Amino acid sequence: MAKYAPTVPRIDGTVFLVLAYDGPGSAEVRDRELEGHLDYVEQNVERYLVCGPLRNPGEAPLVGSFFLVNAETADEARALVSGDPYVKSGMYAEIRVLEATPAAGRLMGGVIWESAEGVREASP
Repeated sequence: MAKYAPTVPRIDGTVFLVLAYDGPGSAEVRDRELEGHLDYVEQNVERYLVCGPLRNPGEAPLVGSFFLVNAETADEARALVSGDPYVKSGMYAEIRVLEATPAAGRLMGGVIWESAEGVREASP
């Protein structure tokens, strides 16, 4: 068992972190597409582990969005996000898709490891 936090099961399947960075004129597009974006997220809420807006530290304006997605492949994660009205409208200047391993935290309810040795053995 982990020393200081409960051990919790890993999330089934592959997880992708999608980082979407706003392009020029994004504030106007964000406002225009807001209702459609929120509807899309609600309709697909079971596919998102968590998602939300991004800001630079200490600043109010939004600079993008992040989506933590459970999907079989990176292409499937991209397909899910590309149905969002924000993406369809071309609001984002850049979208990056990265494979991620949710390993610890309050939203997870603990940590996925039992020991450092177990982590070493599982690492390539």
